[in-house]
Amino acid sequence: MYHAMIMAGGSGTRLWPLSREKYPKQALKLIGERTMFQHAVDRLSPLFSPDRIHVVSSAVHRDILLKQAPEIPAGNFIVEPDGRGTAPAIGLAAVILQHKDPSAVMAVLTADHYIADTDRFRIVLSAARAVAQGGHLVTLGVQPTEPATGFGYIQQGELIGDVEGQAVYHVQRFIEKPKVEQAVQMMDSGQFSWNSGMFICRVEQLFGEHPSTGESRELCAT
Repeated sequence: MYHAMIMAGGSGTRLWPLSREKYPKQALKLIGERTMFQHAVDRLSPLFSPDRIHVVSSAVHRDILLKQAPEIPAGNFIVEPDGRGTAPAIGLAAVILQHKDPSAVMAVLTADHYIADTDRFRIVLSAARAVAQGGHLVTLGVQPTEPATGFGYIQQGELIGDVEGQAVYHVQRFIEKPKVEQAVQMMDSGQFSWNSGMFICRVEQLFGEHPSTGESRELCAT
């Protein structure tokens, strides 16, 4: 089965003073009448039913987020015992999901991004699942609109092919927060995407990954 895992942790320090420890960015109504977390949940329908949407959060945020998305089963909210960053949170979620569904494909998604074209986003997630089911770690890229220095970048390698209308590439390398001159060069080259921080893979394959192998196939959807 295909499961969505929304990473909704954080200390609430971003966008201060709008956000607070008890009301982080994802719990705020920054665009329209829905919170960022509610937008994150809304755009997953109908690709993911509520019982296949999971949320990783801190204990202080769980009840707030549960009230904002009561359609998600309370048991699908995973509370971090201690905030240790993104990688441990994903690891915790993967361990729990593997016990529920050993053959699961997991989409690790964000709780505080605004995505205008939700139909396209669901198409990309569907294509990513198809690639991940082949045993590949998939990451999503975003077409840059400016030479931003605060984002990570993905350099596209060899074109693998087309999956459900989406171009699939090997990843050549990742570059974190470049200086402006480098960002301009990368954008002009047309070979780089912004790193969305979202990825898709089989849970069992995630446990076999090692950062030094570089053997996984990746998806850059622009």
